[in-house]
Amino acid sequence: MSKVFSRNMNFKGFLLFSSLFGIGRGMFAIFMMWVVHALYQNPVYTGVAGFMFAAPTVAGFIVGPFVDRCEKIALLRIVCIVQLCVVAFILGVSLMAQPGAWLILIAILVFSIMGVVGGAAVTALLPRIVIPDDLVSANVITQIVGTIGGLIIGTSLYAFMTAGVGFELVYGVNGVILLVGLLASYGLRGETEAAENLMDDTDAAGDLRGTTQVDKNSQTSYLAELWEGVSFIKGGVLLPLAVAFATTSLFANIAHVNLPAFAEVHTGTGSGYIILSALALVGGVVGSYIAGIIAPKFALSKIFVMCFVVAGVFRVLFVYVIPGNFVRALLIFVLYAGLIGTVNIFSGTLVQKLPPKYIVGRITTINASLFGVTAAIGALVGGFAGRMFADVDTVFIIQGMAYIAVGVCLYFIKPVRALPMIGEIDLFQNRGKQA
Repeated sequence: MSKVFSRNMNFKGFLLFSSLFGIGRGMFAIFMMWVVHALYQNPVYTGVAGFMFAAPTVAGFIVGPFVDRCEKIALLRIVCIVQLCVVAFILGVSLMAQPGAWLILIAILVFSIMGVVGGAAVTALLPRIVIPDDLVSANVITQIVGTIGGLIIGTSLYAFMTAGVGFELVYGVNGVILLVGLLASYGLRGETEAAENLMDDTDAAGDLRGTTQVDKNSQTSYLAELWEGVSFIKGGVLLPLAVAFATTSLFANIAHVNLPAFAEVHTGTGSGYIILSALALVGGVVGSYIAGIIAPKFALSKIFVMCFVVAGVFRVLFVYVIPGNFVRALLIFVLYAGLIGTVNIFSGTLVQKLPPKYIVGRITTINASLFGVTAAIGALVGGFAGRMFADVDTVFIIQGMAYIAVGVCLYFIKPVRALPMIGEIDLFQNRGKQA
């Protein structure tokens, strides 16, 4: 992994920015769900909050062609500025009075809209900064650094809040992180300069030059560009994988909006939600470590199937173990989160490596839109499920069983079974073209 640093200086700047950007987004998502639960004690409100986080991704495919055409770094700066303004606005209102529920929900919506644009831009920018062989390592390093940073900040904030400090501290720290991330973006090289530097360090110079030319000189219509992304997904292995991830997104969000209530039942306090969220970050580090070990040893087909099945088993075990052995249950929770993190690393890398670079942005946003539909539905269903089931544990057991079912189904899908190791994706592409 150290080779990524030694032969690509621009990746260091990307790592700093993406880590701060991810921490800022993640902190907002975690604490705003807690704020809504703590202030209003209504699962319907937490369901609507989850819907606001997910709803923008439903229309995310609209921004895909624009992300591909625009200068990614400039776009990311605009996203940071808008998100910083949202957090500053909530902080200002909170200092004067308790903000109303709908004001918070609208702020979540605006922040999330910018997150869709920013997430696609980050995903599309990385393949222009590192060579294809370094993508897994780059994604692993990015997740580890961002997760450790988020864990440190989240743990510190939790300590302050359990001591009686108000939500204003969270908003303030969140704003500072977004501001520093914005400043860090000015340390990134422009995309043209980064591509030229990458061409000096790799034999893939022709491919990069061709990609740059297509991006700048393409006269195709917006709808044609959008359809190009849709066609690429539906014509290959990305379609069954997208359906699988959309399904897990549905059940994950049904469970997520009930996590504050679940934590309150099993820890005796709503702040237990922050403990579980912090442990999910620890699981992200574990998942990064697992991904680095298994990438050169196992085919993606086996990785996706086994991670979903075992993660589902761990999810169910977690629910049954937590009443009798809290510590052991938390260990199971970390392993569950680690497997989900592993899947996310490989799926993200696959999206960066499989399509041509000039359509990565629209592939990302089309996928995000599909996931957003199920996530938004899941959030709303989860809000009512919290009232429907007398025992909130039922929601999480259903989620685990759904993950197991998804893993089993993937095993019987021929294009998924044909997936090689991540390092052999280029050969996989060539075989597909010849066929």
